[in-house]
Amino acid sequence: MRSKWKRLLLTTMAVGMLSSATAYAANVSMNLFYNGKNHTYNAKEIVVQIDGKKMTPKDMPAVAIDGRTMLPMRQIAQELGCEVVWNEAAQQVYVVNDDYTLVFEINKTTGIKNGKTFAMDVPPMIVNDRTMLPVRTLATALDLNITWDDPSRTVSISTKAETTKPPTTPTTPTTPTTPTTPTAPTINYVTLNKVEVPASKTAGQTFTIQANGAIPSYEEILVADNKIVLDFYGAKSGLASNITTTNSSIVSAVRTAQHTAEDGSVYTRVVLDLNSKKKYEVTQSADKTKVYITFSKVTVDSISMKHNNNTDKDVIEIEGDSALGASVSTLANPNRIVVDIPNAISELDSTLDVKALDFVTAGRTAMFNETTLRIVFEVGDLTEYSYTTDSDSMTLQIYRSTMKNMSYDANKDVLYLQKKEKINTGSVKINDHYLNGYVDVVLPGDYEDVYGYGTYEIGDDVIKNIQISTNGGKTTLRFNQNRISCYSIKDDGDRYIISVKNPQNVYDKVLLLDAGHGGSDPGANANGIVEKNMNLTIMQKVAQQLEGSGIKVYVTRDSDVYPSNTSRAQTANAIADAMVSIHMNSGSATANGTEVLYKVHSNDTGSGLTSQKLAELIQSSIVQATGNNNRGTKHRTDLLILNGTTVPAVIVETVFISNPGDALKITQTAYQNTIAKAIADAIEEAFEYGLR
Repeated sequence: MRSKWKRLLLTTMAVGMLSSATAYAANVSMNLFYNGKNHTYNAKEIVVQIDGKKMTPKDMPAVAIDGRTMLPMRQIAQELGCEVVWNEAAQQVYVVNDDYTLVFEINKTTGIKNGKTFAMDVPPMIVNDRTMLPVRTLATALDLNITWDDPSRTVSISTKAETTKPPTTPTTPTTPTTPTTPTAPTINYVTLNKVEVPASKTAGQTFTIQANGAIPSYEEILVADNKIVLDFYGAKSGLASNITTTNSSIVSAVRTAQHTAEDGSVYTRVVLDLNSKKKYEVTQSADKTKVYITFSKVTVDSISMKHNNNTDKDVIEIEGDSALGASVSTLANPNRIVVDIPNAISELDSTLDVKALDFVTAGRTAMFNETTLRIVFEVGDLTEYSYTTDSDSMTLQIYRSTMKNMSYDANKDVLYLQKKEKINTGSVKINDHYLNGYVDVVLPGDYEDVYGYGTYEIGDDVIKNIQISTNGGKTTLRFNQNRISCYSIKDDGDRYIISVKNPQNVYDKVLLLDAGHGGSDPGANANGIVEKNMNLTIMQKVAQQLEGSGIKVYVTRDSDVYPSNTSRAQTANAIADAMVSIHMNSGSATANGTEVLYKVHSNDTGSGLTSQKLAELIQSSIVQATGNNNRGTKHRTDLLILNGTTVPAVIVETVFISNPGDALKITQTAYQNTIAKAIADAIEEAFEYGLR
């Protein structure tokens, strides 16, 4: 047995739990329920070993029924580091990994393996709401090596290939034989060559998988309500491995991969990642060249509302004729809880009667676009929500927050704290962790009784949420940010005001410094230098040189991580007056020197700093300070950072690390300091030159 079964994807299909725990020892005594009847069970414990390690039973032991040893698939799957997919309607179990798609059906003696049937002498069965698999069935289906030792009543399962022990007496050497590999069956393969996605989020939600010929067969499985897995047998892949532009609020991505089964045959797996469970249908065209996955529109036909006095919660139940696939969010000014149901038809009234609710002041429904139903509940300050979903409904609960005496104005980006107790605003600490996406405002004392605790959902372009907690005698307000911001607190008489501002509204000059590459993206690598590391070193030295210059400097990273180039450009546009990205060049061993890259932006004017002017200043400064070969400034239209920015932005290619001389220079601290100072001097000159 190959070790790949360590990776086997099994999903538990058990739907219930034993009503009482059972202690397992030398003897097992318990009630078993199967085939619609209760059965008294009293027998010596059956020991299960996996790769020599004893499996300790959790909620269901191995048992002997009618002379057959039945093993609990759920726990065995867990012991193998796996999962189980259960189809309640069909009473089927799906077992999936890179090489197999297996289907078992309860009480049926035939299974399916990669589209082909195989026989079992005893079928799987449900015992005490647990799927139990006979030992021989398990061995047949999963190619496991299983042995039974009757005296000790031990089942030994091996997931590793057996090795031959060396002989104990000398033997005549034999000529080794060359191992053979399975010969792939002769198959006339077709190629999956196209995935068609919906035209838009408001169009019909049908995905089409197309081949250049008739697709012989396929298996379809819904995994954990959020993945549709399609295995196409006799089909090779000509598809992109990841499609994320799906034009769908239901499907977030389509992933594909080609696999080789144990018999050498090839099949292609297509996975649709779902944002939530939705009703769908898989069909095949008459000529079998296309497979359609069509998501049906859900008809939302009922909504009921009440206040539960025992829990002090408003309870709202929304029902449809299939899975809703709803998402829930909040909006401010006024405070609203919003339920969006994609691919929906509404039979609800446009105005909802909310008199039975305590925390909801108004409710309404409307089609947000052609296919998305939006249900809105207006609520007061400091209300929270939770929700659960079922096969064709969702329950939304709205309740009083654990926070109090505060409110957030999203129009002004201001948090108001009622002055219930005196706060010395001069002792408030503001700790900026913008690279980690948050800022902590630490109050000089324990104010939990005044402001409570919990998470205040904001959800606008500036703030995701505010987390309030008290530790070590101090209350902290953590602002989780969607944009780098500056914070201040002031006493406004009867309240304290924490203002959240764009750095451009606080500082006259704001620079975003970027160390190119990082994390999984190393950049160039030559002469013992990894570009991402040297970029970071030079960038940090530039930042140090700019201290005290009057320029507020933010950086995109200060460690070996990878912010996407898109996020780097978006950050520059949101908060900075200019952006400078530090890189190293690479080419032939003879190429050497410095060049600075820029792109002319549509909003460039002659009256202020432009990308070209910034590039020229930095290029000139480096060449004068170092004597490097002057490769000049270059206009580039193919680089994401330059294309994505609207503020003056340049990429500084300081040296060629592929050139031994340049590489040697850039590793020397004195040279690093010289080039960093040259860049910093040019940036200061650029800011003096003027900003648009």
